[in-house]
Amino acid sequence: MKGLDGMVDKALLVVGLLLLLVFIGSFPLMPEQGQAHYANYTSSETSSSSASSWSYLRPSKALTPQEVVQIQLKALQQNDGSDSGIITVFNFSSPVSKISMGPIEHFRVLVRDPVYKPMLNFKSSKKGNMVITGKSAYQLVVLTTENNEKAAYLFMLARQTKGYYKGCWLTVGVVRLEDNRPTYSA
Repeated sequence: MKGLDGMVDKALLVVGLLLLLVFIGSFPLMPEQGQAHYANYTSSETSSSSASSWSYLRPSKALTPQEVVQIQLKALQQNDGSDSGIITVFNFSSPVSKISMGPIEHFRVLVRDPVYKPMLNFKSSKKGNMVITGKSAYQLVVLTTENNEKAAYLFMLARQTKGYYKGCWLTVGVVRLEDNRPTYSA
């Protein structure tokens, strides 16, 4: 009986490894370039231009972390019925984030969750200073909604070190900060 248990354990291990390889193999090493037409974003320091549809913007090594956050904020502020703003934000998400969030359809639902919904079509924004430490960058953003409500978010970015987006700044997470933080007085 002991020999049979050992064989079953080995068989399950092999099946698990095969499933893991199939799962990893289902993610392309490079994005499908033929499925979308991309436009370039030109920094505000040269001439201010952008694509007519946000969904066509893509990461570039030339973009600073500040520009990446700005692109995502503008895209969310001007999101339309086809969710081109949400698609742009998804395009600027790191590969690891995309794996944890799932496909774009899941991301569309996530952005409409009450935690992130104030980001869609907000009225105005105020950005804190960008903090860059090595290959990581952080920026606090306070958004004002159409109803004049405030919502604070922390954008976390990382410069990619490998893969198709090597050298690009991509978002690894956006966290909403609580409005009811305790305040301390002396």
